[in-house]
Amino acid sequence: MWKDLLTLRMHSPMLADFDWLHPIESTKESISEFVDGLIQGIFRSLYEGLYNSCESSFSGLFDSLNKNVGDAAGTLTQTPQGWSEAAYNTVKSVSENAFLPIAASFITVIFCWELIRMVQDSNSMQHITTDKIVVALLKLGVCLMVCSKAFDIVMAFFELGASATTMLADTTENTFGEGLTFSNLVTPPGEMSRVSFSDIMEVLWYLIIIWIGRIMIIVAGCIIYVRCVLWFLELLIYSSAAPIPYSTWMNKEWSQVGMNYTRKMLSLVFQGPFMLLLFAIYGGVLNGIQADDFTITMIMVIGCGFALNMMMFKVSTITDSIFNAH
Repeated sequence: MWKDLLTLRMHSPMLADFDWLHPIESTKESISEFVDGLIQGIFRSLYEGLYNSCESSFSGLFDSLNKNVGDAAGTLTQTPQGWSEAAYNTVKSVSENAFLPIAASFITVIFCWELIRMVQDSNSMQHITTDKIVVALLKLGVCLMVCSKAFDIVMAFFELGASATTMLADTTENTFGEGLTFSNLVTPPGEMSRVSFSDIMEVLWYLIIIWIGRIMIIVAGCIIYVRCVLWFLELLIYSSAAPIPYSTWMNKEWSQVGMNYTRKMLSLVFQGPFMLLLFAIYGGVLNGIQADDFTITMIMVIGCGFALNMMMFKVSTITDSIFNAH
């Protein structure tokens, strides 16, 4: 009925001067403003709540990442004895009590082989000189000494890699996501004159993406931890058998076994510095992200995290290629 009266007032000159219709218009405008203000208050409260949750979750995302990488870096700078003294003592005992006697058997066989070849080359001992006998005995003595200290030699290789790891850790310390803040990517509530339903749904979508990213960071942290543990286990297993390959250095043909083992150990000990270098590169990539869109930023963060995890398992291939180990 009121709508009909208002329509008549607009189209009828006779009703145009009726002052009693003015309160109706003002009441309608007041109700509209009240409803709009109420809706804006609800929308703004929802937006502020979601925004604050996104901001804290986004900050916690990089806190978790920094903690995981920091723990991994601390693990990589440890010695095998510092990482697990019980495992280190067990491996050392196995090397000295189990593999060293086997290496002595190898040395005996290879030394006999060398003597037989010496006899064959000297025309049934007719041309054997004192120099040849002394050289053979010197080779035997050096080989015995190297085998007796094989485990210590391998640990010296690790100390060489550990020194490189420590220097790299001092020069590549970085805080991931230092230049990324949620307020720089998404408009804060205080800077918005009006909040629409689409703005609320957009922030809700951002919150879902952030939690997906946090789950991915947890998985990435587990993968990094497992990779570091596998590195130490592989290093200790290879170290336990050190006397056997070093027992082959006395013979020219068999010495390739010892040389390849040495290259493999150098490849293993230098995996630590390369993993730290990966962390430094990942931190540089994150701090250099300049995307204005939040979704693109999170895709880059998660994508770079997956790339980091994949490269963690490619480090062994890289070091093997550098030292020609197989």
